[in-house]
Amino acid sequence: MMTPLMQPPPAPKRRRIPAAFIAWIASIAVVLLIAQVENVLERFHIRAGALGFFSFIAWLFLCALTLYGFAIAIRWILRKLFWTVGRRLFLSYIMIGVLPFFLFAVLLAAILYVVAGVASQSTFKGERQASVGQLETWLSDYALQGKKPRTDESIQVLDSENKDDIPQWLRDANFSGITLRDDNQAQLTVARQFPGDHVNHSIVFVEPIDEKWAKNIEERTGMITYSHLATSEGDSVSTRRKKDLDDDPELKDWWQRGMRPSRVIFFDVTEENGVIGWDTGTPRRNRRLFSLISNPWSNLGHFYLGGSTRSRIMHGIFTGLVTLTTLMMIVYFFAAAFAAVLIFSISRAVNRIEKGTKAVERGDFTYRIRMKPQNQLGEMAQSFDRMTESIVTLLSSVAEKERLQSEIEIAASIQRNLLPKEGPQFRGVSFSAHFEPTASIGGDYYDVFNIDKSRLAVAIGDVSGHGLSTGLVMAMVKAAITTLVEEGAEERSLFQRLNELVYRSTERRAFMTLAFTIFDLEHKKIRHTNAGHLYPYLLRASGGAPVSIESPSLPLGVRSEMITQTVEIDLQDGDAIVYLSDGIVEAQDAEGDPFGFDQLEMLLERQDDRSPGAIRDRILEAVARHSGSRPADDDRTIMVLRFDNFA
Repeated sequence: MMTPLMQPPPAPKRRRIPAAFIAWIASIAVVLLIAQVENVLERFHIRAGALGFFSFIAWLFLCALTLYGFAIAIRWILRKLFWTVGRRLFLSYIMIGVLPFFLFAVLLAAILYVVAGVASQSTFKGERQASVGQLETWLSDYALQGKKPRTDESIQVLDSENKDDIPQWLRDANFSGITLRDDNQAQLTVARQFPGDHVNHSIVFVEPIDEKWAKNIEERTGMITYSHLATSEGDSVSTRRKKDLDDDPELKDWWQRGMRPSRVIFFDVTEENGVIGWDTGTPRRNRRLFSLISNPWSNLGHFYLGGSTRSRIMHGIFTGLVTLTTLMMIVYFFAAAFAAVLIFSISRAVNRIEKGTKAVERGDFTYRIRMKPQNQLGEMAQSFDRMTESIVTLLSSVAEKERLQSEIEIAASIQRNLLPKEGPQFRGVSFSAHFEPTASIGGDYYDVFNIDKSRLAVAIGDVSGHGLSTGLVMAMVKAAITTLVEEGAEERSLFQRLNELVYRSTERRAFMTLAFTIFDLEHKKIRHTNAGHLYPYLLRASGGAPVSIESPSLPLGVRSEMITQTVEIDLQDGDAIVYLSDGIVEAQDAEGDPFGFDQLEMLLERQDDRSPGAIRDRILEAVARHSGSRPADDDRTIMVLRFDNFA
């Protein structure tokens, strides 16, 4: 038998086309339709302003749905990529373990590059200042000896005694710096005044900052430089068009020779007042000298370390740093390997647990993961194995319970079939009964016997307890009563033999109450014998309070010997007799108060309709109204007979 837990999984539902996709297709169709309509209208020179609005709405809707579709697709891809725990752990390891290391390396490289650039900038400024110093030296030699420097033909010498054209501001003051001539030529300028006989003797040395000057710096330091006058509005090399750069052979040469991985590429910009006008002697605030610097990495060591002694010391420092870095990389490698082992072990454990869950989903509860409890996942796997074992035990228990329940249902059906389907077959006798067990199999019992043409008998009983055992006792007693009645046993013998049967066949704590009545219709007599059962009520046709037919005795099975009393009462036309089980009078309400005999007797006394069905229904309605929603604690049985027209 297949239990609910063993039922096959339901068939997968048929996938439907998403409404968003349908709306997206519809929006495309609307956009194309509007475009076609607009083309047709343009042919006839018809303008439709509303179509533009609808086209805008359609495009807006289409763009929104397209973005939504991209978001859904990206989410689906991410779910597929990182569905497994191993991939998620690997991503977490990359984000937490590797990415900070990479970002730190990028930050460190950026810092080192900026430091190297600043060093290159400082070297370039130092070379430019050295050029100014060389000009000052040559100017002093020229003033003393009157000899021009022969080392560089590009150097221009201006002497006031030779009546050279020297701006007035250079005749009146000493100057060392950068001047701008003809608004496009930057040059290093040194001016000095020497006392003369009548006026000061002024000498000016000028060296253009051009390709030749850059070649001299490259020969001395290895730096490849390019200088360009830029405006304060940002007219620098980076903002010039590619055509302009191609037309500048000096910049193109610098780009080809200077842009190499073995060099530090940096820049230098003069200060706001760094360029002086040649004619006016005032700062050219809107003009600055922008210089590109390509410096070999080897120059940085000379810049920071200087002589050979420091180089040897720094070599040792570098060696130590490289060794430390190597050790750290080795440690990081082992840490990464350890993390990879952890990720692999976790992924393998999760995959094995997933296989177990899928096996359980298929209904295979014999699958075992069998992992050692070395960690939390191992404990989880063992818990899973214990759970599947418990499920197997539970399924076996459920199957056994279902089997027992099926047998109980069969027994309950047999018990219902044991009860009489119809009343006595006598003219003038009407009959009605109700049987309501609290469990599948009840302990209450009633029966009707047609003894002969003028006599009938009824029996009602109640076996202590509930369930299958009470049903078996009830069936046994019914069979015995039927046999004894057919044999014609009188009441005392019948009860004695039934008492022996119950006493011998049940536990000492089990017993049964029984009321047995023989109706002699010819002589209009009642013979009633009771064994601990509720006394039946006789309702006279003339009305009045119900009469309790009392016949006290112990229930069956209490003692090995039993003494019973038989009561004989006259019967009249229209009389009715009501038999009840204790489940009726003991029915409790929400506060625990029982229905009770007083309320029952008052109800029977006020009952106008004395037909068996009406009496039965009235009692059941009163008990249900009294109990409310509280379930029954005991079996409820009612049997009513009425006798009319004895003639």
